[in-house]
Amino acid sequence: MKKLSGLFIFIAGAAAGSLVTWRYTKKIYEQRAQEEIDSVKEAYIKKPSNKKAKNPAEEKPENKDNSSDSYHDILRKEQYVTSDKSPTPENKPYYVISPEEFGEIEEYEQISLTYYADQILADENDDVIKDIDAVIGAESLTHFGEYEDDSVFVRNDRLKCDFEILMDTRLYSEVLRKRPHKKEA
Repeated sequence: MKKLSGLFIFIAGAAAGSLVTWRYTKKIYEQRAQEEIDSVKEAYIKKPSNKKAKNPAEEKPENKDNSSDSYHDILRKEQYVTSDKSPTPENKPYYVISPEEFGEIEEYEQISLTYYADQILADENDDVIKDIDAVIGAESLTHFGEYEDDSVFVRNDRLKCDFEILMDTRLYSEVLRKRPHKKEA
C-alpha cells in the first residue's frame, strides 16, 4: 500500500510539473511570437507605401525635360532622401561590396547603372544620374578593377539598394544618337 501511494504521489507530481512547464513555455513562446508580429507591423508602418504596379501600356509617357523629375528629386519624393544635401563624408550610407554580396539582402532592390567613357552615369533607361554622391558616391567610381575590370558593386543602406555599375567604353552622346527618341540632357 505504501508503494502504491508513493507511486500515486510521484505520478501526481510529474503531472503537476509537466502542466506548469507546459504553461510556462507556452507563455514564453506566445510572448516571442507577439514580439515578432509587432516588429513586422512596425517595419511595415515605417516603410514608404508602395504604389500599385501599372500596366506599361496604360502608363502615360513622362516628360523627361521637367527638371523636378531629376533622379534626386524622385528619391526625395519617395522619402529615400530627406534633404537636398549630399551625404557627409563621415556618414556615408553607401559602400563598395564584392560581386558575391550583390543581391545578398532580399529586401534591397537591385539596380544596374552604366558608367560611360565620358564620365556620365546613367540608369537602365539611359537617364543621367545628376547627384552621384547621393546615390553611390563619386569615389565608388574609382573602384573599377578591384573585383572585376568592368564593374563595381555598391550598396546604399539608406536607399536599400544594391547597385551594379557597368563600365561602357562608348560615349553617352553616341548612345543617345542611336536612340532618337531620347533627348540629350
